[in-house]
Amino acid sequence: MEYTRAFLAYDTLCRIAAKIPGEGERLLEQCETEAHELEHTLSMFDPDSELSVLCRDIRPGEAVPVSETLYTFLEENLEICRLSDGAFDPTVGPLVKLWDFLARTPHVPSAERIQEVLGRVGYKHIRLNRETRTVAFDLAGIGLDPGAAGKGFALGLTVDRLRRGGVRQAVLDYGGNLFVMGAHQDARGETRPWRVAIRDPDDTGSVFGTVELQDAGIATSSWYEHSFQKDGVVYHHLLDPRTGYPMPLTLKSVSILSSRPVYTDLLSTAFFILGETAGSALVDRLRRDSGEMIEYVAVREDGTVAASAGAAFTPA
Repeated sequence: MEYTRAFLAYDTLCRIAAKIPGEGERLLEQCETEAHELEHTLSMFDPDSELSVLCRDIRPGEAVPVSETLYTFLEENLEICRLSDGAFDPTVGPLVKLWDFLARTPHVPSAERIQEVLGRVGYKHIRLNRETRTVAFDLAGIGLDPGAAGKGFALGLTVDRLRRGGVRQAVLDYGGNLFVMGAHQDARGETRPWRVAIRDPDDTGSVFGTVELQDAGIATSSWYEHSFQKDGVVYHHLLDPRTGYPMPLTLKSVSILSSRPVYTDLLSTAFFILGETAGSALVDRLRRDSGEMIEYVAVREDGTVAASAGAAFTPA
């Protein structure tokens, strides 16, 4: 039987549609409860979240015990930090706060202020210890921003819970981060991969192509989501943690497809910051090392498209 559920979490609308054997309403209620629990763990806007308390109460050098959920989240983030040599970095939080792209009238911070804040940015300031499940920082003032990985991580937890509940076919949409379980079945009972459209970064009301997904997800990073112009220059929210400034635009958008939901989020941001050459190399390396399906579709600044062979990209 098919069940659906929609709820608000992570400041976005989350939707689940699944064919569930047994008590479907109960299983989807558990998924929603888990989503809200994760939100309370990772939210940077909730002063009482585990992540907020961890950052607020930093005592340099002190190892702090954290939940398995928060530890695993940080562990997966730091893996991509190392592989991208810091192009992806959740300690970008103080920079995000400084630029404040959600402000009614955002402005360009002074170079002096950016340099000052950069002193508190860098994943190498974080120390994880799996044996004791603790986190330590080597200086105060670190701010962790979960925005580039939170929804992908959340999707992974939901997918795992659905699989444990016997679900083999489902579609999940967490604020534009998608994951499909199984294949699409048409009215004649025939199955095929789901066909998913990718938004055109130059015209967000249309699409420029489609990809095929089966037991995989997709997430897109693009400059158009939050940006402003000043003196003819476009400033966007995809900040380079190594410089403190928005990454110069060589790409308009990057979509990552993966059988592991958290990779779609993490890698779309890392790829955008790294650029096409280094970004595609990162995807190739992680695909080889992890054994997961990982593909990409990137729109260059001139409007041309770069797509890995396994993405099954079809232009609109």
